[in-house]
Amino acid sequence: MFESSFLEMLLIGVVALLVIGPERLPTVARTIGRWIGKVRRFVANTRASVERELHTEDLREMLFRQEEEMRNLRIMMQEKTDSVRKELEQHDKPQQ
Repeated sequence: MFESSFLEMLLIGVVALLVIGPERLPTVARTIGRWIGKVRRFVANTRASVERELHTEDLREMLFRQEEEMRNLRIMMQEKTDSVRKELEQHDKPQQ
């Protein structure tokens, strides 16, 4: 998430030591560490949720296509059944 070199971290540490002081630095560092952990977990959970939703949307789209295909097959089958029924009715009619 955050990429920084050793020198950048050292500079931040020295500035924090000067601004916060040696007594409060460990407490502040722990608090910052906890917040960074929370942010990382939040980002990871959000990313997982988005990926899960995208996958769900793909599945929903696939299901919609399959249902449409099934409707088309039903229509085709109904047309064929009607056609066969008409032929049978014509065949069964007594010829005059």
